[in-house]
Parts: sequence; C-alpha cells; structure tokens
Amino acid sequence: MENSFLSEFKKRDYFNQCTNSDELEQLMNKNKIRAYIGFDCTAPSLHVGSLLQIMCLRLLQKYGHQPIVLLGGGTTRIGDPSGKEETRKILSEKEIEQNIKNIEKVFKIFLKTKNSKIKPIFINNYKWLGKLNYIKFLREIGKHFTINKMLSFDSVKLRLEREQS
Repeated sequence: MENSFLSEFKKRDYFNQCTNSDELEQLMNKNKIRAYIGFDCTAPSLHVGSLLQIMCLRLLQKYGHQPIVLLGGGTTRIGDPSGKEETRKILSEKEIEQNIKNIEKVFKIFLKTKNSKIKPIFINNYKWLGKLNYIKFLREIGKHFTINKMLSFDSVKLRLEREQS
C-alpha cells in the first residue's frame, strides 16, 4: 500500500471508513478509476468548506485517476431544501451560468487541465436534467413520493410549521 492513493489519503487523515479498503486498494493499483464530487452553483465561488473535496480530486489525479467535477447547473435551478428550513433564492439563468464559469476557474487552479495525461472531466447536470419532461418526470419518478412520505421529512415539517405560524 506504500506510495498509493489510499496510503496518502489515509496519511492526510482524509479517510474515515470503507466497506473493503483492501479490494479498493487492489482495484486502484490495477486500474485507473474515475471518481466524482458534486458542487452546487448557488454562489459565485466555492467557500473554504469545499477545499477538502477539491484536494481529494487533486490527489486522485496525482495518482493517475480521473477526477470528475459534477457541477449542479440543473439542481441549482431547482433548489435543494435538504437540511434547510427555507428555500434558496432562485437565481437567473445568467447568474447560474456565471457561477459555473467562476467555479470551473477555481478547479483549474487546483486540477491539472493542460499538459496532463489525465484531465479532469467537467459535467453539468443540467445537460440531462434540463431535458426532463415534467409530466414524464411526475409519472415515472413522482409516483414514488407520496404526500405522507414527504411530510415525514424533518425539512418539510419545519418549513410547513414556519409558513403556518
């Protein structure tokens, strides 16, 4: 395990737990893998809390694996209430696209994009989420989420309670 992605990952104290780290180590020593981390595009730049994730992607690239930066252009248009008591401000298309450009610039500082055999892949989830048809979505996905199930989520309960008071 000496001089490998996982050994350095553990030395830096980035590692918490893994179902089977020996198999992962073998896989990463035999094959080059791809790994992604997703980022919201709700602000013009990332905050310091994103640095650890960026460093993980950089470390993957250092050991010859391909980092994938998943930019949430689609999810930013929707808003993500997880763990929040209120909805996010809805951004304009122009604001979202500018945020994406700004965030990509940050990654290009940390990840090698030129003169590198393994370039990062930048993917915007709007590419596939933007094509979803609302009726088709409700028919195929929405049927799995009942009102009772939604009301069981703390974030929904808290928001409803706040709006009613």
